[in-house]
Amino acid sequence: LGDQGEGSEKPINGPALDQASAAALAHTGQGSVSDTEVGDEESYYEVEVTLDDGSSVDVQLDRDFTVVGSSADDDRSGDDNDTGGQ
Repeated sequence: LGDQGEGSEKPINGPALDQASAAALAHTGQGSVSDTEVGDEESYYEVEVTLDDGSSVDVQLDRDFTVVGSSADDDRSGDDNDTGGQ
């Protein structure tokens, strides 16, 4: 009841899930989708991708499934937001 307001996470579903997943994976070039959210505070869609090395990247998408930003979601990388670090 109290959790339905601001801050509730709603997963992407239906055809939008396929489009958002494809856009996020094209952006990262690897990995698998591990979580999704509609109405994220930073963008319309957020797709969390777990990369092949086990780290995660949050890919931000607009309503047209265009990448508008991404950030590493890996505590091991410190302040480094580069998703292509080797």
